[in-house]
Amino acid sequence: MKKSVIVIGASGGIGSAVCRVFAKDGYNIIATYLNSDVEELESYCIKYTTFLKYKLNICDGEEIKIFFEKVFKENAFIESVINCSGISMSEKMLIDETDENIDRILNVNLRGTIFVCREAMKNFVKYRHGSIINIASIYGIYGGSCESVYSATKGGIIALTKSLALECASFNVRVNAIAPGFISTNMTKVFNNDEKEEIANATPLKRLGEPEDVANVAKFLSSESASFITGEIIEVAGGAIKF
Repeated sequence: MKKSVIVIGASGGIGSAVCRVFAKDGYNIIATYLNSDVEELESYCIKYTTFLKYKLNICDGEEIKIFFEKVFKENAFIESVINCSGISMSEKMLIDETDENIDRILNVNLRGTIFVCREAMKNFVKYRHGSIINIASIYGIYGGSCESVYSATKGGIIALTKSLALECASFNVRVNAIAPGFISTNMTKVFNNDEKEEIANATPLKRLGEPEDVANVAKFLSSESASFITGEIIEVAGGAIKF
């Protein structure tokens, strides 16, 4: 039976790469988006597989519940749910951060991930099979100066991942996270060429990562090759531990 994956936040750089990598490997893709379209991504994926797209606000717990009920009812074998949604704001000290920005980052990055994990877990526990993969950040491990709220949400995702791995293990459901370093996505477009070169020079592998570097790890964690791996946080950061 052909396997399917749910990719939350498929319109982002990492999310779209995850869709492409899984599609090329023959997985059916169930992709969510909100503000950005996924037409170009859809055109790529349908060359290899089925591509289903849903507009979804991950800050709305009830909307997420309805979405998961629908897709698990209509799709025969869902292998993994991969949480790729996330936002960051311009760098600033916490004392200069607004209540509005703090709420938005917390809602999208942490509360949204919790909502998604809750609904994914409900369905996977029922079938006693499945894998949840959350996208965290090395900032969630080491912290990031002038990125305190973002770092806090990613640290929360790491704690959530480890806790859920313990809760889900007896149901044969695995939960892992990937902690990317600096990846060439819209989040790093705010840096000029000199800043990117500085980041690359501070990275042991001397480059920024590509979204596919993260997507390939997600595909491994979703596969039977990772059947004895749960509760792990895998850094995809070129050896960097801080910036």
